[in-house]
Amino acid sequence: MQSGTLLWKPPFIQISRPFALGVPLTDLVAEGLLHPRTPAVFHCDPDSPSSPPIHPYRHQSAAIRRILGDDSFPLSHPDGRGGQGVRAGANVVVSTGTGSGKSFCFGIPIVSECLGLRGQGVVGIKALIVYPMNALANSQYDDFARRLHGTGLRIALYTGDTPYAPAEALEQYRRATGRNLPYDSEILSRQEIQESPPDILMTNYVMLELLLTRFEDRRLFATPGVLRFLVLDEVHTYTGKRGADVAALIRRLKQHTSATGRLPGSCAGGRSILPRRAVRDSGGGQWRARLAGGGGPAEDDCAACP
Repeated sequence: MQSGTLLWKPPFIQISRPFALGVPLTDLVAEGLLHPRTPAVFHCDPDSPSSPPIHPYRHQSAAIRRILGDDSFPLSHPDGRGGQGVRAGANVVVSTGTGSGKSFCFGIPIVSECLGLRGQGVVGIKALIVYPMNALANSQYDDFARRLHGTGLRIALYTGDTPYAPAEALEQYRRATGRNLPYDSEILSRQEIQESPPDILMTNYVMLELLLTRFEDRRLFATPGVLRFLVLDEVHTYTGKRGADVAALIRRLKQHTSATGRLPGSCAGGRSILPRRAVRDSGGGQWRARLAGGGGPAEDDCAACP
């Protein structure tokens, strides 16, 4: 009592060093790595289309290059270019600190590829982002939906809370967001998702198993070669029994999409991404190979860390 520390402690102040900057998005576009419309999607202020594009951190630039298969520069390059001998399609683990923009590490290449495929007339789900819980999915969905407004790309959140009928989905949307109308990038109901699959689908691993089981949902991935990206957010949570279940689920997904080896296997330019919010572990290559269901440590030895 006399020292004054029984009921509360004095303030703890910690100064965090800023993350090192990487290659601007405009430079990645000039190199032909990103679609020309990609920088316009990733504004500093998602509510202001006139705001400048974000300047990626070094680990974000490195992750983008690795995911899109640029192995021209080592990870230790000062501007964050490239990845150590990484081939197009290699699994990638993103392991950085809180607030470092891990969602942009996979979001930027996904949007770039979706824009290009949409321009080629390819329809269907091109990216599948799986979360361990709905709270994480809800948070990232709202940000991506806002950014994709006006781009022509569509995104949907398919969980146990997603209503079937469009009218019911719109009413629930209005109560939850306070907006009368959704962004033009959003697909709100199960019926609309099944009739016109989005470019990007967000879900959780429990619902993904149902999507691969129920007849009315299995057709979401019925066209071979369309699915390009598989993202497992918070992948460090998939250990033990849950990890075994998800590993089996990934293999079922790859079988259902006619993929062999890496997702989507035989499709040219296919990628599989495993972003990770955790520290790097010494057995990462073997662990990723076991989880993803294709390739050994030599084929899955990629990581992007600041």
